[in-house]
Amino acid sequence: MLEKVKVTGITFFKDTIDGKPIDSGAAFVEEHLNFQTGRSKGTATQKYPLGDAGKAQALMHLEFPLICEVEFVRVTNGNVSKNIINSIKPISQVKPAA
Repeated sequence: MLEKVKVTGITFFKDTIDGKPIDSGAAFVEEHLNFQTGRSKGTATQKYPLGDAGKAQALMHLEFPLICEVEFVRVTNGNVSKNIINSIKPISQVKPAA
């Protein structure tokens, strides 16, 4: 599923912990809070896995927040499903409010 979203930040880790190699990244995407209950309004950020650190490192030179074209993929381990980011492409920087 391809979407244009506001990415507020990224994070990554590529190293070893206790001899185990770790290579991961994540993007923080702005989403609307569930307004249906009448107890929430506005937005929050949701952390989505990027897979490897390289996808996040490729964006580190940019200023955030950004509008990005993101391809989300739904995956499962047989018990739990989740959305991950398969690809992320910056489109434009979000201009600060006046």
